[in-house]
Amino acid sequence: MNFKKLALAAAVAVAPMSALALEPMQDEALSGVTGQDGINIGITTNNLNLDVYVHDKDGLTGSSLTGDSGAIVIEGMAINTNGGEIGIEIDADGNSGAGVLNVGVSLPNNIEIVTGDLSVADSDRDTGAWGIVAGTQSNTILKSSTITLGATNLNIQLGNEVQGAMIALDTTITNGITVTNGGLLDANAVPTTPGEDVGILFDSLAIKNNGNADLTVAANVDVVNDGLVVALTTLGDAGGVDMRIENQRLGAESTNPLGDIEIVGLNLNGTTLRIGGK
Repeated sequence: MNFKKLALAAAVAVAPMSALALEPMQDEALSGVTGQDGINIGITTNNLNLDVYVHDKDGLTGSSLTGDSGAIVIEGMAINTNGGEIGIEIDADGNSGAGVLNVGVSLPNNIEIVTGDLSVADSDRDTGAWGIVAGTQSNTILKSSTITLGATNLNIQLGNEVQGAMIALDTTITNGITVTNGGLLDANAVPTTPGEDVGILFDSLAIKNNGNADLTVAANVDVVNDGLVVALTTLGDAGGVDMRIENQRLGAESTNPLGDIEIVGLNLNGTTLRIGGK
């Protein structure tokens, strides 16, 4: 047998043992790379856009209303992470027979959420179709605003809730929450200047800890038989929160502002909010 044939025979003989030895090495290497079990997801976006229709299928009777189905319309909602990353970490724990699916969510600093314009329209759901009836949409009721959030963390537990709630928010939002270019509009108002907004308007609204630059939030969110319950343990600090509104206007956006408004020490700690269907 020449050298080439001998080398080939040796390679064939060793191959099965090499394959058996390779599998645990791959598992070990994978464990070394990930550092832990579970799933880690990162999302970066500057162009996540959507519209939302909330259909009230039985409408409202009385007060000259017809009981016709209506829709709350939100158009132009968007999320921009400004180069940061939304982090999602998913882990499962047996928890001695009471299994928990834990989802940790972290938002980057200066994430922007565009709320979109809110209006109302005749819904098509009473006919079995989806969408809204063409030509029935009102003018804007709540104008689109931009909400800027600092770095924020929340934790979701499904299956069993060791943390005591489905969603637990216990974080300090860097630089608080800022809302820019907001306002509640009078949809029936006829502006002197075409296209101008008319309503209760402001340039910016900031929410921060009382006398501080950040915003501390501790809240639990649970689903109960009759709706969604938000238990607000802490909003701000022991002194509550400060709200600062710049250029508060009443009327057209070109009118002179009333001025700036500052609300100091608004204390909502211990407040519970329930949201449910009617």
